[in-house]
Order: sequence, then structure tokens, then C-alpha cells
Amino acid sequence: MRYRTFIGLLVSLLVAMPAMGQGALPVKQVVAPPSDIESGIVRLPNPVDLGETSRTLLLEIDPAQADADGLVDLAFPFVTGDGRARVVFLPAMPNAWVGDVRSIDARTQREIQVRTDAPIEQPGVSIVRDPLPWGDAGRTYPAVMLPADQREMSVRVQMNERVDGFVLIDQLSDRSLYTYTKQRRTLVGRPVTLASSLSDGSKIVSLSAIVRSPDGSREVINAGVDQQELSFTPDQAGGYAVQVIAEYASDENWPVMLSTQHLIEVESPTTPLGAARASTAGDQIELVFDDAQTDERTIVAAEVWGRSDAGMVPVCWLSRVCDAKRSLLLDPQLVLDAGVDPATIELRQVRVHDVDSLVPTQIVERMATRVDAQMVEQALQSGARHGPMQVWDGRPTDTQRGTLPGGHRLLLVHGYCSGGNPFTTSHFSGDIALFSDPNVSRSHDAFALEILNQSAPMKSFGVAAHSQGAMAALHLYTFYFSGLDWARGDRLIQSVGAPYQGTALAGNAAVLGDIFGFGCGENEDMSYTGSANWLSLIPTSSRQQVWYYTTAFEDRPFLYDYCNIITDLLLDDPDDGVIERDRGQLPGATSMGHVEDWCHTTGMRDPAQCTDASRNATINARARR
Repeated sequence: MRYRTFIGLLVSLLVAMPAMGQGALPVKQVVAPPSDIESGIVRLPNPVDLGETSRTLLLEIDPAQADADGLVDLAFPFVTGDGRARVVFLPAMPNAWVGDVRSIDARTQREIQVRTDAPIEQPGVSIVRDPLPWGDAGRTYPAVMLPADQREMSVRVQMNERVDGFVLIDQLSDRSLYTYTKQRRTLVGRPVTLASSLSDGSKIVSLSAIVRSPDGSREVINAGVDQQELSFTPDQAGGYAVQVIAEYASDENWPVMLSTQHLIEVESPTTPLGAARASTAGDQIELVFDDAQTDERTIVAAEVWGRSDAGMVPVCWLSRVCDAKRSLLLDPQLVLDAGVDPATIELRQVRVHDVDSLVPTQIVERMATRVDAQMVEQALQSGARHGPMQVWDGRPTDTQRGTLPGGHRLLLVHGYCSGGNPFTTSHFSGDIALFSDPNVSRSHDAFALEILNQSAPMKSFGVAAHSQGAMAALHLYTFYFSGLDWARGDRLIQSVGAPYQGTALAGNAAVLGDIFGFGCGENEDMSYTGSANWLSLIPTSSRQQVWYYTTAFEDRPFLYDYCNIITDLLLDDPDDGVIERDRGQLPGATSMGHVEDWCHTTGMRDPAQCTDASRNATINARARR
């Protein structure tokens, strides 16, 4: 018989055909070895590492700022660096504004003036028009690009129609602004603090924030004198769009303003976990948390520790999706393999995450279990053991799957808010299927369950995924039994352009959404913090089932290159117009490399990454089905 490493032990495999919601979900008990604890793979990262970095300023323009002739003058000069400054005009309605940018050319000492409604007359000036990736693809916004070495840039907005909007300014700041949320648990009624700093450690002269609550109400917060933190206390659950604006003095003592944009998900506190009661459940030890019954679906995770001759050592890490009954199953063989005294077993870093927002609503540092040697021995005698961290052939014993009408397929899965399948289907052969859930924003969990629902008739399947579809497939494989567990072949999940570590566009889209709408809706799971919360629940053994590709624009010498001019101001290069290369990495998985000349989706400067015939042929040939 063939064995392979697997993430979990079969807890319950309840056939959910043809649609989820007509019975219990086929939930896995997720198990990870001590090495995942020691490496930090299954631990929450430090919040200080999850902040947003910006060298740009996003300014909201209110029609009330306009004079009688509809002119808004930003009233102070912007200090620019040595490169090409950029200004993007983002009115709420098409053709409602005329942008006006003026500067002094440091080389000629002549004034340059650019209007977005007039022909370009000065050399080195250009106007590029691009859409917002999450908005109406048919609508574009003008971005003015100035020649290098401009000084004292000024910006004006002439309103043909008195509508609000934003101006996004890249003045080539000599330093960047970094802002992070200090709390891991962002809960109703508890202060949320944002801390800001400049990349060179210099002083922030003033710091303020605009907070938009889930109900649309807004609050302006100002930090105290010499303070680099500000706080607000949420009074309702949901997504908070927060813009932090900082001002500092340049070396020439000019005022410079930068901003960061954030999407912060706030949850209501969940029912507190009670003590962990241990009892035998067949060949397992069940750890049931003695709390009140609840209808909340959550993910519960905990480290298991015990005392050996070497002192307290990790035994394993456990996690599972729970509903009314919050419990975890511990394999007694793992206790024996760790060489620990059962009576000393305790849980550490016990976490409860909301299943959709992934916000940790509870964190308990330590908890006793009352496991004893008799429980371990009784559980060991109740069932056959297949070795630590393993399941027989890695497959659930669901004999009904072999009788299903669907074949062994490669499922092509699109991403967030996609209008349809992004892959060129003619590049694929054999038994393929197209996942279809157009123009929708779902959490990773809801997305995974929709894949489970649509794949229910298939005997087995592997996945080729774009963008968020990859995280949804990995979430499905980690937490639920599906046709993925029956697939045979080489590579189970292959992805292109997946923001495994999040994208800065999640926060920017939330702030801009005040005026432009949210496309298909805010998605906290794809923010830096939401992605980090999710990744802390994905063990190495699941990640090893992923092969991923990242791409970026073609970087030509001596030219300014990008996929999308607007998002290029919000992302660090290299990027594909939606995700940065560094944020597309999945530690523990197999990177298939990074290539240029491909952008995230259609409508960008280079071709869409899912239309690469060579890459698609490789994905097709190596796919597990």
C-alpha cells in the first residue's frame, strides 16, 4: 500500500450531493507536525509586519471646496524628486473634471502646464488613461506624467460638474509612510490603534485619519502633538475603510503629505471558550471546549504541548472548522511519538477565527486538557494506526465517489469579481470543467464551498486557478473533503497571479469605494492582515500541494513601465497590476518562477497572464485530475 503525508485525520465525511447546505459539511481535522509550530508557519505574525507602505498621497476632493467658478486649487506646492511625477484624477462621474498640473522645469526654469482636456504641447509630458481594476472596465481616468526634475508642482481641479472624487499624487517622496494596526483582535467596543512611521525615522509633523464605518458614517481623528498613533473604537461589526494622512518636513523644509489606505474588518466578540474537556472518541481523543452552544461557524486552532525528558515540547497543531460544537481531535499515537506524559498535555495559542473574515476573535495563551494515560491507551486500542500525520493513501474512504457521473477533471477556477473564465480554454485538453461564479465577492471559505458545490458530481479533480481562486482551492483542500482528495497525477493546485499574502488594493479599493463603489464588494481576506490570518491556518503539508506562477510588466531599459498606471502608484514594483511579486509568494509551496510581459487581467498594458499558451500547456500537462 502507498502512504503519503496528509494534513488531517478523517473526522466526518458526510456526502453533500448535490448542493451544500442540505446537511453537514465534510469537515477535516487538520493536523500539523511540531516543525510547523517551531517554524512559525501556523502562528499569527507580528502585527507590525502587516502594515501598508506608501510614497503617494490620495486626496479626497469635495465640491464644497470649489469656488464660484468650480475651481479647486490644492493651494500648496508639491515638492517632487528627480524622477517623473504623476497625478491621477479620479472624478466620481465621467468628464466631470478637468485636471490642471503645473510645475517648474529645474533644467530650463520654464513653467510646464498640462490640462487633461487639451493637446500636449511640452516635450516629455504624457497623459495615460487607465481603468480602476475593480470598477467599470469601460471607464478610464487620466494620469498626467511630467518630465523628470520638476519643482514646485501645483494641482488644480476645474469642475464641469460639481461631483466629488480623488486626486492621487506621486511626488517622488524621498521617504515612505508605513502604517499598521496594532491589534490582532479587532472587535466591537475595543479600541483599534493605527501606528505610523517614516522610512528614515524622521518626525511626523501631523497625523490624522478618516474612518468610514460599515453604515457609511465618517469620523475624522487627529493624533495629539508629537504622537504617531491614533485610535478609534468601532461600534458595529463589518469593514472599516480607514485613510491615514501624515505630514512631514522635507530637507528643504517644504511640507510633504503621504497617505495609507486600509480595510479593517471588525467582528463582534464570540462566545468565550470554556475549559477543554478530554474524552475518548473511537480511536481519537476529543477535546471539547466547554462553552455555550452557538450557531457561529468558526475555525478553532491550537498547539498541543506536553512534557518529555527534554522539558515541554510541541506534540502537534490542530485546527478545524466548527459550528455549534467546538472541538478538536487528537491522535493518541502523536502523544506516544512525542514521548510526553499524557497528564502534562496542555493547549497553547488557542485561537478562534471568524470563518469568513478570519479575524481572531479569541486568543487563549494556555489551557489545560485533563488528558490522562488511560485515555491514550484506550484510544490506541480502539482502531488501527497508519502512522503519524498520515491517512491511508491520503484519501477518504467514500466509496460513493467512484459511482458519480462526472469524470476525473481539471477545474479552471477564476478569481475575485471575475466576469468569467480568464483562461484560454483552447490551451487545455482532456476532461476539463469551468468554475463559474461571475461578478461576486466571497470570503475564502464561501468561495471554497462554492467550488465544493460545483465539483460535487465529479469523481475527482485538480485545479488551475487565477487570483483568489487559488486561495479558495487551497482553503477547500485544507478544511474540507472533496474531489481534490481523490485526484491522481502530478500537481494538485496550480495558480497564476494569486495574492497569497494579500494586496494593497484591498485597502485602497475600500477607501475609493466611498465614491466609486466596491466593484463586487470589499474583501478583507485579500488584505495584508486578512491574508496573514488565513495563512496562519494553512499548514505546510497543504501548501506543498500548490505550484504557483507570478508575473509582471515588461521592464524596458530607460522607459517607465507598468501594467496599470493607477495601481502602479499604489503597489511596489514589480507587480502585475493587482499583486506585487513578493506578496504572490506562498512559503512551503513550489514557485514556478516569475516572468515579465504578462499582466493580471485584460485591459492592461501587457497581455493577460491566463492567456500564456506555453504556461497553460504546462499546467494542463502536469495537472492532477
